[in-house]
Amino acid sequence: MAKIKCTYKVEEWKEEIAEALSMASKFASVRAHGPLSGEIVGQVNMFYLLAYVTEKEGKYSGYTQISGRYGSREGTFLVEESGMFDAETVRSSMTVVPGSGTGGFESVSGRGEYVASHGNAVESLLELEFVERVEQA
Repeated sequence: MAKIKCTYKVEEWKEEIAEALSMASKFASVRAHGPLSGEIVGQVNMFYLLAYVTEKEGKYSGYTQISGRYGSREGTFLVEESGMFDAETVRSSMTVVPGSGTGGFESVSGRGEYVASHGNAVESLLELEFVERVEQA
């Protein structure tokens, strides 16, 4: 497995309240994107569902599409995320969605994690494995 460090900065965050359950509890959906740098260079697109239990704390789950280049590989893949957030940090665990890779990421599998402060770049560590396809005559 390759240990890959990459960083992305959220340039746009569109959050919509789906339903308010109380003064603090609510469900929200998010669409966000930003540039990706480090060992994978490209772009991320994020789609999340957030469950706030207080005004600044809760849990979330969703997907991040990673599009970019890693060495000679270029393509896209999806990462399923789940995590927790509070007023200061976001903690996430990630798993590559099996079969979601395209191009040079067609055979990718793996997992990752990050802990990030709100408003700062997200530095994630991914452990990815690539299965090379063997052409048969």
